Amino acid sequence: MAGYVEIRLPEFFDKMEGMGFDPVASDRMGSAKEYIFERPINERYTARIYSSISVHTNTTRQCGEDAIRVMLFDLSKERPIKVEKRVHRTKNALNNVHKRAREVWGYAINTDNQCPKCSSILVERKGPRGSFFGCSSYPDCTHTKRI
Repeated sequence: MAGYVEIRLPEFFDKMEGMGFDPVASDRMGSAKEYIFERPINERYTARIYSSISVHTNTTRQCGEDAIRVMLFDLSKERPIKVEKRVHRTKNALNNVHKRAREVWGYAINTDNQCPKCSSILVERKGPRGSFFGCSSYPDCTHTKRI
């Protein structure tokens, strides 16, 4: 696919280090097939970057197989939150990762995005009556808010 570039592990590591992200310890990666980086936001949330760089070859997977993903991770629930930004592996990919990481970071610290019942993050969801904001701690918390 035209426009996609290969990103090698050393340049990705350099960019992540410059942004304050550290590689996730291999024992916490489980059966991950790609390198994962994270940076704590607060005591509850961390920003994670899933690199699309194979742990077997240290280069990106085949063109178009996967995008770099930037997402929030809830440490208390040990699960990702449905706030994800994708970055396609074009020539500006590493700069775009930085922009997307700032967006995700802002989402976690914006108090307008907090659930008034449990202080988790409200995320956009789609239901039979249209879009709404729902608590990321669902099913433990069922708070919703109209968009």
